[in-house]
Amino acid sequence: MSDDGFSFEGLDDFKQQLTEVANEFPGTCEKHLRRVGNKMKKELKEASPDSGHDTKKKLNKSWKSEVQGYTGEDLQMNIWSNSPHFHLVDRGHVQKTKSGKVVGFVQGKHFLEKTAQHMESEVLPEEMEKLYKDISKKLGD
Repeated sequence: MSDDGFSFEGLDDFKQQLTEVANEFPGTCEKHLRRVGNKMKKELKEASPDSGHDTKKKLNKSWKSEVQGYTGEDLQMNIWSNSPHFHLVDRGHVQKTKSGKVVGFVQGKHFLEKTAQHMESEVLPEEMEKLYKDISKKLGD
């Protein structure tokens, strides 16, 4: 017991647990970030419209991803499409004749935005809850 009447038993153990959680935090965050990113990539593959033609750069097979960063603050998952016509299908485009005369407009499908909204509203909160539970387990709660 200290002179001011307070007693801190187990403080060293708690400090040790906090240090361990802080050291493992980037790895734990990366695991959950990969899980969310892979779910988004899967949903993008499913949401990508199919033209019905066999082409070299199929839109639904063009999705790639990678994790960048080393700490919990700068971790990010980049998802992109290698397909050269992705932006045309997603956002829409004008139709032109060979001479350059505009003859129509094809409305965009906006599947990227719809998938991102779905991920943000439904999948991300669930994964954040799982991250919280993982960290709580490591702290002994």
